[in-house]
Amino acid sequence: MVGETPLVRFRVWAVEILALLALLTPLRLEAQEPAQPTQEQEDTVLVPVGPVQPDIYLAELSVFDGLHYLGPLQNVTNRTYSYDNQPMFTPDSRSLLYTTEYGYGQRVQTEIHRFYLSSGRETRITRTSESEYSPTPVPGDRAFSAIRVEADSTQHVWRFTMEGMDGEVLFRNLDAVGYHAWGNESTLLLYVVGEPPTVRIADLTTGESEVVASGVGRSLHKIPNRNAWSFVERVSADEAWISEVNIGTREVRRLIAAVGGGDFHAWTPEGVLLMALGSRIYQWDPEVDRDWHRVADVADMEITVSRIAVSPDGSMIAIVGDPIPEFEPPERK
Repeated sequence: MVGETPLVRFRVWAVEILALLALLTPLRLEAQEPAQPTQEQEDTVLVPVGPVQPDIYLAELSVFDGLHYLGPLQNVTNRTYSYDNQPMFTPDSRSLLYTTEYGYGQRVQTEIHRFYLSSGRETRITRTSESEYSPTPVPGDRAFSAIRVEADSTQHVWRFTMEGMDGEVLFRNLDAVGYHAWGNESTLLLYVVGEPPTVRIADLTTGESEVVASGVGRSLHKIPNRNAWSFVERVSADEAWISEVNIGTREVRRLIAAVGGGDFHAWTPEGVLLMALGSRIYQWDPEVDRDWHRVADVADMEITVSRIAVSPDGSMIAIVGDPIPEFEPPERK
């Protein structure tokens, strides 16, 4: 402009620049902080507070000179206040089914999730109004079974596709089933809640079941390369035995005393038995061992081990780790 001093021209220029920046600033901020996609509430584990809950850990499993060794443990659920438990590998050893907890206001229930080992991705499988537990692949089928707690608190075995669809109840006349293990395409071993609890062999073709033992533990497994299941016979609060029941003859015999009178155990594909006591994991090979051998200690992870699962190809192990509670000194009187 004619007659303007350099100072005036500078002030005009500065005002114009500031006005232009004011117009551009919202656009710049929008580009830097894009709106985050929302996730459906039903797909979010919603138990943010409460007591510390167990997590599921994965590790590579190797064998040297007859002993099993664990690689570094990876926490694959890592939800401090959400119940994650009951891991079970799929037949191809590429993914893991497990039970997790959801909260809906004051209501809490469990659903079945699937964790893919190679990608670390997890998906929710079941979407029901009831709670499902203990996912277990169905032999010879692209499906899994689970224990469902019904609205009336009865507990049945259900079968679902691997996508969580086409649910159907098995053994409708058995309404207090707590745990189960498949022996073949038509035969299951069932833990039935009661006083005392019992294990029963159930036949899908006939719908009938037979009690084979009472006063038992919750851990049931098909023994690899044998026509038998394993379960725990409880003698007292401190004494328990790993026993087997033959699928064909239904004969029961004791194998070895359980470590520390415990319950949860698992088999490797070669038929080696694994159990845990506190933070330590033990093995017993029925072909060569007379007693248990300690093979791992995960005390550095500050967890104790409960459930154990071994992949069908024997390359991976999943453990349920319960956090060791922090020591609280007694109050002074």
